[in-house]
Amino acid sequence: MRAVVIAALLLVLAVPAGATPGPAAHVKNTNGWIEGIAMDGSRLAYAVRGGSTCTKVFAWNVVNGSAARVSGRGTCAADSTSTGGGVTEIAVAGARIAWIVNMGGNTESTDVLYTVSVPRPREKLVANVLRTGDVDGALTGGWLGGLVGGGDRIAVDQFTTDAAGTIAKASLRRLDGQLTTIAAGNRTLRAASLDGHRIAVLRADQKVALYDTETGRLLLTVTPSSAREVALRKDYLVVLTRTRSIEIFNAKTGAPVRALRVTAGAAKLDAHSGIAAYAVGRTVHVLRLSDGKDAVLATATRAIAALEVECPGIAYAYNAVRGTRDVGNLAFVPMRRATSLLS
Repeated sequence: MRAVVIAALLLVLAVPAGATPGPAAHVKNTNGWIEGIAMDGSRLAYAVRGGSTCTKVFAWNVVNGSAARVSGRGTCAADSTSTGGGVTEIAVAGARIAWIVNMGGNTESTDVLYTVSVPRPREKLVANVLRTGDVDGALTGGWLGGLVGGGDRIAVDQFTTDAAGTIAKASLRRLDGQLTTIAAGNRTLRAASLDGHRIAVLRADQKVALYDTETGRLLLTVTPSSAREVALRKDYLVVLTRTRSIEIFNAKTGAPVRALRVTAGAAKLDAHSGIAAYAVGRTVHVLRLSDGKDAVLATATRAIAALEVECPGIAYAYNAVRGTRDVGNLAFVPMRRATSLLS
């Protein structure tokens, strides 16, 4: 029945064929590819791959322009192993920044969770989990993932797998200097978005559940027609589906609000201030949630690797090669420019 309601709400809104790129963004170049970004308020954290040199995490205040390295010695070697993923996830919550480093070889893989607080960052190792076996097959042991943050909260998924690769034990955990369990069970995987004291979890069955970060109480569950990505912002729970649409739910009641068409290939969903942003290849789109009006905000020279939306504006990253050098590009567009495109 829920799928029927959503289908009835679907607004078929096409992006104009002649859409042109939006206003130019402020772009920061990095010496090495950008592995990931996260943003809360005006603070944007990003990781730069070191390769044979040092991998680093930086914090950039997009309002006043200040920037500084926040990672330490432990993160420096993040990209030095043969099968590791480097800095795989980042989260920002006010003055706190956390990230996961993945390192590994042919028979083992390790996830390490680090955190710092600015303006005087000192890298702290919070958790270190190991799994062994065949990296191209099943691995037995611990995993960290689903790292999300915002306001004064950071949360992460921690789980274990058995010899068959099946999840044996799982929990959603809050980072308070140490990890504290919020809720347990396989249905608490995977944390996708955090807003205030609520976490949106995109479950394996494509349902989306909201949990209270303090009590662990299940607040509500919604059933979109399908789900690829989720963004939680105040009254809106925004779901990017597998069928070229965004489905919007009331984040307090779970009731469907409306569904809007998006461009084919949409990914990297985020939302804030009544606007959703998403990437399609090299382009960044902004979409007004009230009526589905869609515009191209910017076009990069390479595929968009990551995207974040906060009150100050929209940040996105893309990577390129110049000669023999890997170069990362971190762009920021103020929110007023995004909203002007939708006026």
